[in-house]
Amino acid sequence: MVKIAEKLTFLLGWIAGLTVVLMMIHVMVDVIGKYVFNAPLPGTAEVVAAYYMIGCVFLPLAWVEASGGSIVVEVIYEKVSPRARRVMLKLADIVSIIYYSVLGWFSWGVATHAWRINETVDGIWRITTWPAKFLLPFGFAIAVIVIVLRLFLGERGKVRTAGHALEI
Repeated sequence: MVKIAEKLTFLLGWIAGLTVVLMMIHVMVDVIGKYVFNAPLPGTAEVVAAYYMIGCVFLPLAWVEASGGSIVVEVIYEKVSPRARRVMLKLADIVSIIYYSVLGWFSWGVATHAWRINETVDGIWRITTWPAKFLLPFGFAIAVIVIVLRLFLGERGKVRTAGHALEI
């Protein structure tokens, strides 16, 4: 299970990076079209908001968790014993599991509703947006799996990113 989570985490991180590159290219072509040729790409804002931004934010959540890239406040953490630090990290993992699970549950409901009604955004072109809605619960679910593996399997459950294990 850990190897599958590692491969999936790595793949999702690369896909998220690719969405950033595609977004940059798309916006650059739109800006050049607008200011050089007086012909912007129709629907750029809608595609950026509905697909690229969601992909680059929610797909790499598992990678962020596995690599220890979450924002932390070390005011108290640095002043307590190593045992207290381990307890704090375990509590943070439990809170993160609950938080991501709740967000995933609610975003699944939003995604299935969007799918049932074939949600679109109307601009110059009609853009179907419901497929991107499923990236949220998927990203949350993989992040929960990474945290659960780390929490319950300890050293054996660490999902490696770029060849390095998350150190606790």
